[in-house]
Amino acid sequence: MPLNDAIAPPVAAPSPSKQRVALALGLTGALGEELLAALVGSEAYRLVQVAMPQPIVSAAAKFRPWVPGTSAITADDAFVCVTDAATPARPHSPIPAYDNDHLLEAARLAQSAGVRRLVVVAPLSALLQMNAASHIVSNEQELALVGMNFETLLVVRPTRDAETPTGSWLQRTVGAVGHAVLDIMLPAQVQALRPKTAALAILTAVARTPSGVHVIGAQELAAIVAETMPALAPKRVRLR
Repeated sequence: MPLNDAIAPPVAAPSPSKQRVALALGLTGALGEELLAALVGSEAYRLVQVAMPQPIVSAAAKFRPWVPGTSAITADDAFVCVTDAATPARPHSPIPAYDNDHLLEAARLAQSAGVRRLVVVAPLSALLQMNAASHIVSNEQELALVGMNFETLLVVRPTRDAETPTGSWLQRTVGAVGHAVLDIMLPAQVQALRPKTAALAILTAVARTPSGVHVIGAQELAAIVAETMPALAPKRVRLR
């Protein structure tokens, strides 16, 4: 997706009659939970169907737990967060996680619900954000998604948060120093956003994306944050 498209003028809030229905799949982990909260709080959606392995009671009118296979639902947009060892789900979360091996399963659930716009959130490390592959459909599962012919397929690659150093005191210290040096070396545009900031930027990108297949990375998300939430934009770390 061209950068100019990502920073197009803001889209006005839809009227109630034009509000959409979202299907949330695998929105767990720090970013997934913030994205789910952003969907529930968004004026663009009147209902958020959340896939779960078993029914739960929801206190929010827009938050609608759904157990796949128990009933038929319809939705306009589906959001899938891809988790893996480097981007783990929350322990004991009631929301099941989807890794790359289960991405097509999530897409088929979306397709069976009549979804026309599929959004896949697949975080990448800061170093990989510098690679051209961050802006293309780059693995077998994503290529299969293209073949499913959604009206709009948007793959979003935010920067993955650095893992917290573990091990002995010395190992943790060395790891922390390494992360600090990396932050100094990398451009601010590819540094990890706070999960809530990233979630809001993703929803803005979704609202601005035309039909077709699009892949955006950290730089496009950073541009959206700089335009719409400048106080939350990452700052370049400087040596004193």
